[in-house]
Amino acid sequence: MIKLSFSMLMRIAALMSACALVGCGGASSTVNPLTPTRIIAFGDGHSAVDTSGYGTFTVRTSDTDNTVAGRIAVKYSTTKLTPVTSAASIAATGNFSYADGTARAAGLVTQVGYFFSGGNTPGANDLFIITVGALDIYDAYTSSASLTSATDKIVASVKRLTDAGAKYVLVVYPINMARTPWGNGSATIQALSYDTGTSCLSFSCKLTTSLNTNYPATSSHNPVLIADLMGYSNLFTGTAPSTGFNSVVTTIPGSGSLNTFASYGVSNPSLPSCYWSVFATNPSPSASAISCDPTITNLANGVKTGTDNGWTAAAWDYTTSVFADSFNLTPLGNRLLADYIYNYNFYRAGWR
Repeated sequence: MIKLSFSMLMRIAALMSACALVGCGGASSTVNPLTPTRIIAFGDGHSAVDTSGYGTFTVRTSDTDNTVAGRIAVKYSTTKLTPVTSAASIAATGNFSYADGTARAAGLVTQVGYFFSGGNTPGANDLFIITVGALDIYDAYTSSASLTSATDKIVASVKRLTDAGAKYVLVVYPINMARTPWGNGSATIQALSYDTGTSCLSFSCKLTTSLNTNYPATSSHNPVLIADLMGYSNLFTGTAPSTGFNSVVTTIPGSGSLNTFASYGVSNPSLPSCYWSVFATNPSPSASAISCDPTITNLANGVKTGTDNGWTAAAWDYTTSVFADSFNLTPLGNRLLADYIYNYNFYRAGWR
């Protein structure tokens, strides 16, 4: 029988731990962490910005980190996201957003097409961020649009990037749409968002299955990282204050009450903080931006932070609210998603 010294056993344990870290994606201590040369965003309102780099489909604040892509960008750079709306050449360094607030998966195909038609190619350290799917779920519910067609388009766009050499593509799923004021606790909308059964009829299941088929897990670097935040978003959305309006979400069907929002700095997890927004009731391709400005405090438009905001007897401060309107997130909501991606998903993947 071979006898091993205590020091030798400790060395073996350390080696096994290191091997385990590599196998599950590891951490920045075991791989070379990502330092993006460029951050290039595609998709919907979670990443749509104006020429100042401020989010256009959220509460209109003078911050360059009030979108998901913008928040991730400031983790690496002081350079704001610059909007790109056509096939144009972009600089070899910097941060850019092709995102449009009303984009569906079909719009993502167009945006990625703009990137390549402008003569651009992925760099070895470019980080591509895709935020899309919320409006495809909306369309599936309101007009029975095909989620399979939508997820196929997303995968095709991801493959176009990776086939051209992209090594870092982050695919950010929308939140559970049943937890939005629009979704209002609907079991049907939740089933379209994600499911845990074998039918795989939801957006989350269809897209995850397809991406995993095309990009199977390996012990080395995988160019595609999925950030499925539907379960995480349940922790800070949809559990209503006692003064909720209409049939506002107080539980998610089958899960009971989830009153965990306060630990995320949220005081209003379910009511729109903006009194009026065209996009709140009609997420149509014609809406250029939601009208939600914290400097406007009248009941005709904007955010109410001191008196009745038109929804309840309580006034909701957008800085501690999750939803800007019935569909889009506040800067806080976007930051909660981005911070989770950076602190958890990136770390697990060895991207930081």
